[in-house]
Amino acid sequence: MKRSWYGFAGVAALVVFLYLGAIGFAQSERSRPPDLKNDLSSASPNLVISQFQPGTSANPNDEWVEIKNASSSPVDLNGHRLVYRSQNGTNDVGPFAVWTTSTILQPGQFYLVASSSYGGGVAPDLTYNPSVCACSMSASNGGLAIRQGEMNTGTILDSVGWGSGSNIFFEGSRTVAPGSGNSQARKQNGCQDTDNNANDFETLIPFAPRNASTAPFACGGGGTTLFAAISADPTTVAPGGTTLLRVTTVPATTPPSTGITVEANLAAIGGPSLQALYDNGTNGDVTAGDNVFSFLAAIPAGTSGGNYVITAVARDAQDRSVNMNLNLTVNAPLPNEDPLLLGNPSYATADIANENNYLMPKPQFTLSYNRSKATPNWVAWRLDTGWLGGADRQDDFRPDTTLPMGWYQVTDSDYSGSGFTRGHMCPSGDRTRSIADNSATFLMTNMVPQIADNNSGPWANLEDYCRSLANSGNEVYIISGPNGVHQATPTIAQGRITAPKWTWKVVLVLPNGADDLRRINRSTRVFGVIMSNESISSGAPWRNFRVTVDQVEALTGHNFFSNVPVRIQEYIESKRDTL
Repeated sequence: MKRSWYGFAGVAALVVFLYLGAIGFAQSERSRPPDLKNDLSSASPNLVISQFQPGTSANPNDEWVEIKNASSSPVDLNGHRLVYRSQNGTNDVGPFAVWTTSTILQPGQFYLVASSSYGGGVAPDLTYNPSVCACSMSASNGGLAIRQGEMNTGTILDSVGWGSGSNIFFEGSRTVAPGSGNSQARKQNGCQDTDNNANDFETLIPFAPRNASTAPFACGGGGTTLFAAISADPTTVAPGGTTLLRVTTVPATTPPSTGITVEANLAAIGGPSLQALYDNGTNGDVTAGDNVFSFLAAIPAGTSGGNYVITAVARDAQDRSVNMNLNLTVNAPLPNEDPLLLGNPSYATADIANENNYLMPKPQFTLSYNRSKATPNWVAWRLDTGWLGGADRQDDFRPDTTLPMGWYQVTDSDYSGSGFTRGHMCPSGDRTRSIADNSATFLMTNMVPQIADNNSGPWANLEDYCRSLANSGNEVYIISGPNGVHQATPTIAQGRITAPKWTWKVVLVLPNGADDLRRINRSTRVFGVIMSNESISSGAPWRNFRVTVDQVEALTGHNFFSNVPVRIQEYIESKRDTL
């Protein structure tokens, strides 16, 4: 199945570069001020960031954030969190604050969250340690957000960005950085909210933080707007999987909202055009009557990879409505590039409940993820010269944000000081056709803790050999993964990531052609390797670690090449490679 890059470059670009909008929300047209009619976002329903100082030149960690209840009703902070993103960050950092018990802010009341190094004259209501959460703010560029719900996926109630950058934490245009000893403060004592940071904030010289003991400043306004925001968990899903759609609503108070309903159009993903979301503890809804409406949506098994728009509308009996849309990404292999054509080794599924054998197809490779170990069980990919090109190694190690909400996302820094390298399963060198393809291999879901002598020794030599097979006119199906638990260092990253005792690989080689599954016969070359991840000579030839595929199956419990006819499968898996 030799394929040229030019034959499907457009498809690859479409799948890889799709922009994923995790959260979309809108405000009722009836209640908007006239100057906001063309603004697609909505003013915050209750909580706002009213003032912030991202540190001083003398003391970068002397930083703080002030929030305010700008509504006319009390707000419980329980279930909310305050998060940060760097200038071009794609993931939430922190959180600076997360509230897990009832904490009531009265109308107009302020609340101060500050670094443990904060030296201001007003006592903070809550502190955080920047060195512990690795979340110190940049004085020149960055962004803050108040979320209701989980990191990265919870509903954004308010955000502010300063300086420049590409992160999503800003409204309209970013405000300027406050400068040393100053702050950026929301105008009108924290009440102005036109959803334009540059318009709503001004530099306060010197800064003047306020806390919960400061006299409240009520904003008034009466709460005439119904607020609603849509999200999905996960926002990227495989065909045959499910995603939990959630619409968070905040009822209006003047007059009070009653009879709120939410409907979504799921026709784009093969569902009904009018699907009700529920706030009764069923259909994926967690808590009945909390104004969060949910529905567990199934993605049909045959759905093509790409971007799908889900629309929804929330209404109340007072004739207020909110239109929303959500971009949902379906990840699937590129046409004729399915690395699981020959079989799914662990019968992984895209069911979130199957958290230790969770199927994650990507355009560049497919993996089974193990939440308890925070590593893949296996990664499978197909290699021929169509995947090889001139793209540079990107080295952009980063969390995989397509993991379901609430799952820990391994970071690059989790490996720092661990004694292990970030061991690629699908190698960077196997995906050099484009920058996007190469970048995908640096997702941390493609990594396992690997000792340097293994990673840069026989393991790397085997990777080079597989590329030489592709360059010699072959297509190669490869599956690799970790196994066991490292005896001396069982885990890293405070116990979050399991370090393996072994790394293994299974390789099937075919001459370039079509109809791969039918072409496999008793003469097809197949071999496995098992390498120690505890002690290994970096100069040892990779062939010293060759085993039969049967031996890898005995070690891992996986069933490789299960789609190959049984008699052929049994023969080639028991055959010892000598080339």
